Amino acid sequence: MRSLKNTQSVVSILLVLFGLVLVYLFQYFSYWDISLKAVYPEASLSVQFIFNKSVRFLINDLLVVWLIWIVFNNKDYVRLGMAIQLIEMLVLLPLYFILKIELEGPTEISSPLLSQFHRLIINPVLIMVFFFGLILSELKNET
Repeated sequence: MRSLKNTQSVVSILLVLFGLVLVYLFQYFSYWDISLKAVYPEASLSVQFIFNKSVRFLINDLLVVWLIWIVFNNKDYVRLGMAIQLIEMLVLLPLYFILKIELEGPTEISSPLLSQFHRLIINPVLIMVFFFGLILSELKNET
C-alpha cells in the first residue's frame, strides 16, 4: 500500500470521495437529457432508464478503480478491479435491467427484492468490497 502522506494522494482521494458523494446526491439526474435527448427525443422511458443507470454505474465504478490506483499504485489490482467492473457490466447490469424493466418498468422505485439487487449493482458495492478486501490483504501482508 502506498504512503498516503503526500498532498497529491490525499487530494486525489478527496476528489474520488467527493465524486462518489455527488453521484449519490444526483442519483436521479438524467444524463439522457443533457446528452442524447436532442438526438433521440422519441426514445422510450426504458431506454432512458437504462442509459441513466449505466452512466451512473460507470461513473461510480471508475471512481473506485481510480481510488484503488491512488491507494495501492498496483496495475494488477487495477486490472482486477476493471475485470470485476466488466463482469458487472456484461452480466449483472443486463440481468438487473431485464428484471427491472420486465417486472416493474422503468420507475425509480423498486420492490424489496430488486431494490437490494439495484443497490448491489448500481451503487459501487461489489467494487468497494474488493477495495476493502485489498486493504485487509495488504495489512495482513505487512504484519
